[in-house]
Amino acid sequence: MAGLGIGAALALGGVSAPAQATTHDGAPSALAPSCTKGKNLTNGWGKCTTPGTYKWRVRVYCTLAGSGTSSVVTGATRVNAYCSWGNVESVSIEFV
Repeated sequence: MAGLGIGAALALGGVSAPAQATTHDGAPSALAPSCTKGKNLTNGWGKCTTPGTYKWRVRVYCTLAGSGTSSVVTGATRVNAYCSWGNVESVSIEFV
């Protein structure tokens, strides 16, 4: 897969990156849960592994100006958010 571009790598299974945790005012939090995020063409996902009762959701931004969100979940779990039309351009994890 070394000869494939980033677009081909995304089409073959997505990428994973650590999520940047922020507080409600947007400042980074030193005590934030450990979370990762990733995407493929039509959905984005988030996975948090830190135990606790924090609430969070996944938001995807799609081509053609669309977006989507997952339901709000609590604690360590994995959740998906989908683009109803277009492809996923970016994924974020939001703590609520």
